Amino acid sequence: MPRLLAASLFALSLFVCAARGADEEGFKSIFNGKDLTGWRGDTKFWSVQDGALTAKTTRENPLTYNTFLIWEGGQPGDFELRAKYKIVGGNSGIQYRSKVIDEAKFVVGGYQADIDSTPRYSGILYEEKARGVLAERGTKGT
Repeated sequence: MPRLLAASLFALSLFVCAARGADEEGFKSIFNGKDLTGWRGDTKFWSVQDGALTAKTTRENPLTYNTFLIWEGGQPGDFELRAKYKIVGGNSGIQYRSKVIDEAKFVVGGYQADIDSTPRYSGILYEEKARGVLAERGTKGT
């Protein structure tokens, strides 16, 4: 079953805040800023802290495979996603137009806008569970 969005977690920490719907005309918030309502994922890693979707791994709670927080809000047509993020170490990203591969482990495959704590991967187009890097930052994919 296709899903709109999934934030990936394979990093130390990721904070993603959806743009508030009231802030800009024509935009709808997909995150309420309070809890994981409308989202599904492994709560060993995902929570809401200080009004942000938060993913965190630790030495005591390591990640052994890529896992995702999946938005359950419907099947949109064309859309523009706006998000604010903060990343502390590691690498993560936002999946879109992705499909769930493993429901129990919250694993998805599809396109990902990469987010990285270094400039190496931030802004690239990556395809999870398929072709890998499709376009480097500043280039066009084929």
